Amino acid sequence: MLEVKNLKRQFGQKKQPFTAVADLSFQIRKGEIVALLGPNGAGKTTTVKMIAGYLSPTAGHVIIDGQDAALSPKLVQNQVATVFGGELGFYARASAFDNLKFFSVLFKIPRKERKKKIEEVLSAVQLQDVQYQKVGEFSRGMRQRLHIARALLKDTNIILLDEPTNGLDVEIAHEIRDLIRKLADNGKTILLTSHTMSEIESLADRVLLIGAGKIVHDGTVESVVKLSGVTKVNRPATLEESYLALADGLRR
Repeated sequence: MLEVKNLKRQFGQKKQPFTAVADLSFQIRKGEIVALLGPNGAGKTTTVKMIAGYLSPTAGHVIIDGQDAALSPKLVQNQVATVFGGELGFYARASAFDNLKFFSVLFKIPRKERKKKIEEVLSAVQLQDVQYQKVGEFSRGMRQRLHIARALLKDTNIILLDEPTNGLDVEIAHEIRDLIRKLADNGKTILLTSHTMSEIESLADRVLLIGAGKIVHDGTVESVVKLSGVTKVNRPATLEESYLALADGLRR
């Protein structure tokens, strides 16, 4: 469903460019959750932004359902939804329903389908009971769920999640993880970035270890643990213990 081929992104002047993403290649199948894991500055968010169409690659290709995204401008818009989260992105004085109504117009959802679609996505993220409440009165967890609801409005096959539970309390984070798993079970292709190792352990079918803008390892959580060489007497090493053992080698 999603393929990245030799993706590269440089910033700065031509004489002294900074390479954020050096040479990235990977594939994600339909219904698969793949986590990008690496230290700050490794190129994770830059990669997500290139796939989402917010940044143009310096070189390389993003292939969506067999088509080169660069050759079809509407392809990313129709097939990819992105959740960056945070406090911004909505009109604080408008209700959740009215915010999603605004975005449904931007996403060109037919007028007769808008109300039903908005109610469906609000129900999916358990915000139907507060749909007419002002977003400015929402907690951080509620806003994060509203970000996911906005992504679901587009009904795309690919969802990019950048730190989807960052800063949320345990219960809300658990609810959002359950929602992410349900989306994958329903055939959505998901690329996830997270610094929460337990989140990656519970969700990711595969882990892409990224360092200095390159894929260092592509495999299961168990394969990352094996790669680290960390051993414990009475149990397998956790992903966090394994990642910490590998982290120095991933930094630029």
